[in-house]
Amino acid sequence: MKKTTCTILSAIACCALWAQSVSTSGFSPDTVRPGGTATYKLVFKDVSGRADISQMRLPDGLKIVGQNRSQNYSFTNGKMSNSTSISLTMLAEKEGVLKIPQWEIKVGGKSFKIGEAALKVDPNAPAAADPDDSAFADPFADPFSMLRRNTQQAAAQRRQQTQSFESSLKNNVKLEIKIPRKSLYVGEAVPCQLVFSADPKLAEHGFSLAQIVPETKKADAFDVAPIPEKPSIDSSGIVKYTTSITPLKVGSHTLDFAVHCLFNRQMNSDDIFSMFGSMSSFFGNRPVQIEVSASEKIEVLPLPDEGKPANFTGAIGNFSLEKPVVEPDALNVGDPCTITVKIIGTGNFPRIHEPKLDAGADWKIYKAKTSFIDESNGLSNIGIKTFEYTAVPKKPDLPHAPAVLFNYFNPDSKKYVEIKSEPVEVSVAPVGRAKPAKESAAKDAGPALDSISEKPDAAESGNILSSPAFWGAQILILASVCGFIAIRRESLKRANDPAYAKRLACRRGAARHLKNARHAKSDPAKFFGEAKNAVRHALAAGSESEPLSITKGEARAQLEEAGFSEDDISAAEEFFGGADAIAYGAASAEDFDAEKSAKKLAALVEKILSCKR
Repeated sequence: MKKTTCTILSAIACCALWAQSVSTSGFSPDTVRPGGTATYKLVFKDVSGRADISQMRLPDGLKIVGQNRSQNYSFTNGKMSNSTSISLTMLAEKEGVLKIPQWEIKVGGKSFKIGEAALKVDPNAPAAADPDDSAFADPFADPFSMLRRNTQQAAAQRRQQTQSFESSLKNNVKLEIKIPRKSLYVGEAVPCQLVFSADPKLAEHGFSLAQIVPETKKADAFDVAPIPEKPSIDSSGIVKYTTSITPLKVGSHTLDFAVHCLFNRQMNSDDIFSMFGSMSSFFGNRPVQIEVSASEKIEVLPLPDEGKPANFTGAIGNFSLEKPVVEPDALNVGDPCTITVKIIGTGNFPRIHEPKLDAGADWKIYKAKTSFIDESNGLSNIGIKTFEYTAVPKKPDLPHAPAVLFNYFNPDSKKYVEIKSEPVEVSVAPVGRAKPAKESAAKDAGPALDSISEKPDAAESGNILSSPAFWGAQILILASVCGFIAIRRESLKRANDPAYAKRLACRRGAARHLKNARHAKSDPAKFFGEAKNAVRHALAAGSESEPLSITKGEARAQLEEAGFSEDDISAAEEFFGGADAIAYGAASAEDFDAEKSAKKLAALVEKILSCKR
């Protein structure tokens, strides 16, 4: 028994040394008539893991209608090898030569190249041979011929039935795109709803919606906010996803969305009593997957030139301006103060530039630090945007702090609106102002004779200077002064250099979300949420973007511009879309490798932060 066990373990160990490969034998047969089927076979040798065939690009007119999987183990010269075959049944829907170009398949984290394969579709091709015809001439020649014939007929029936189900579902479901107006202004952020509905009669035929995943199909001229993971579903079963779109180009453009739906079909009496019904109907649900798309043509208008302020902030929507807050409001000439401005409303917050301060020549103004509180569940079109300016008075007796000049374009009234903030009183004193009278009198008073004491002699002075306690105290005082100076310089640098302050805050945010992601390794959805925010903060540290405004597309653009490799860009996109993939079944939580993902995230964030941009 021990010998047999050792032999098996040795064989398993040896198989890891064998070359792994994935290959295809092409189509069988390689020529069919229109409407005929051929088998496209993939063979995986000594490869383990889930095979991802999503990168295979099917030509127009070729469709997968069935799939079969088989596995084989063999021992050769004491070594074990395994082979897995996936056979895809392809339906040829039009004439010509249908080619599947060379592509890559990913299995167990490794990529393999698959060669090109071609299927000729000719109406003059010989009819598909029926291997079971001989059974009628000689039923004893092949005792299993009738079983094979029935199996093939059942498979064909299942394919036809699946196609019938898909056609029936597509005719009874609908996807709509709802936006406030069909004409939008370039740069305007508006809410967009994807509304999916199904005919209630589908439930009577045993169909129930098991899963739905939204997708942006075409939005070249638009910036589309991430579609939320969870939709709202009303009592009638209507599914609604709310996102936000921002037109980027003037002209007439088409916006396309789609939803991938998975329906379960319950077994009914028709399946039970049908002579040719699929036997799989007796073993539970039958899943049917369809894609439903919708498109909307939108006219994108340019902002009008009439009445446009010279210092236009880029704000489009409906906003209000809070009264600024000045801290401190009593200061000397040359001392800095902070002017905090808050803009509240609905609109394109990520595209709003800092408003101008009406400072004149009396104040020196530094570039503002910005922050945003999103109250729109990640859409960034409702909330509060804060600007913090550092201002330094140049002369005394200034009665008010600089006023804030904010402007925006209102798409409803089609006019520009300009707002000037309420004046904020301040007190500015001159440099080196006189001290209070009591303080000056105390300073100019004559010597207090009763406080004069005898000076220590030289010997006593020498003893103090040679004392270790004395020098220890001096070192502590010096260290305290150096520490205070360093802290003060850092504080002034943050106050006078908003870009430095933003970069520091983003770095700290990236570190915080990275730490949260490590602690959430047991919860894949939470891990990817924290991972996405860690990457966002790392990217924002080296750009002018706010962390929460960085989308998946913007992340790719920044990384490409910085010269990052495609592997790094793919890793970033994986962290952006990981939570959605797990939530909607595109990826399995069981396949989530927490340690590997955490290390990959830490390496990517460190690489982004260390990159000079």
